[in-house]
Amino acid sequence: MGVAKENFDKIAEKMNINPKVDQVFITDIAGKPIDWDMVFQFNLDNEDPFFVEIKTRKVKIFDGKASEPDVVMTGNINAVVRICEGKGDFTHAISREEITVEKGKIIEVIRLTRAITTALRTK
Repeated sequence: MGVAKENFDKIAEKMNINPKVDQVFITDIAGKPIDWDMVFQFNLDNEDPFFVEIKTRKVKIFDGKASEPDVVMTGNINAVVRICEGKGDFTHAISREEITVEKGKIIEVIRLTRAITTALRTK
């Protein structure tokens, strides 16, 4: 298991038990709550590919490549490790060109950062 995936596994555990993170995973559309279901593919330097699936407000991590990811990110493994440790965020990593969004919307990546930050900040 790669170090970025290992760090994502740890943060996923925190995200899955935190009710405040649940609120990040809900979108209000016309007054109706809709689950934010997304698949983030990570193809990082010096690490096997893995993907993060958010479905029904739960986070799961898988080895390999997702068949139809919503977002595909490439780049520096250390940037992702820092983000999972609360020492950075995807916005700054993208602006410093440590992470590149190859497919998908950056706003979805920002929302993932918010979920990670919420999980790290709440006890």
